[in-house]
Amino acid sequence: MTATQKRGHAINGDLFNLQHPTLDLGVPFTSFIDVAFRGTTHQAFVAADRSAFSFANATGEFTVGAYSGHILETLDAVETQVSHRYQALVATPHGVLATHSYDSVPGLLALVGALRPDASQLGVTIDPDDECEFTTAPRVAMNIDRVGVLDITPLTSEVIDQLPTWQGSEVTGGQLYGGRFTDTAAYLTLVTATCRVLAMPGADAHEDHVAQVMSQLEADWQA
Repeated sequence: MTATQKRGHAINGDLFNLQHPTLDLGVPFTSFIDVAFRGTTHQAFVAADRSAFSFANATGEFTVGAYSGHILETLDAVETQVSHRYQALVATPHGVLATHSYDSVPGLLALVGALRPDASQLGVTIDPDDECEFTTAPRVAMNIDRVGVLDITPLTSEVIDQLPTWQGSEVTGGQLYGGRFTDTAAYLTLVTATCRVLAMPGADAHEDHVAQVMSQLEADWQA
């Protein structure tokens, strides 16, 4: 049965809702946000699909709240420098939280503890303590067959500053705009009363089909 509605929590706990008359929205979503912690910015990322991560090379285990976690250690090479990278994966019944640090395992565990992850059937969320501060708007991404990636984010002041200054085409959910990246790849932007939805067509997607899909999409974001 086709799921023509998707309702879930972004990583920061905001609620988003998508509706479409025919599009199958019954796919897992990911969500991410940047967080400042003790003078350093880290990205926190959640995915409903556990298979998005590999736990094979875990070097340690920990618990945070009611959930178990794993530490993975790797070496990141950038030009002539090699940095030790520590990644934490927190597994819940409804998805996985991932974040990383170049500090140390104790520093990473302090970060994960400060993020205070939680989970429900609507997704994995974080509720940071006073040591953390969100530094970007939350984003939600879904990969849909014959469409591509949908990227949804609320209309914060930063996002509003990035919107086109001209009026788009009037569609069911709001204003629709077309554009191209520098490599000429097309994208579409749907601006609703509460959020921006970017559609980045995949290799199996026809631009006209994606435009038709976006013209019927309804999207709402509740902080």
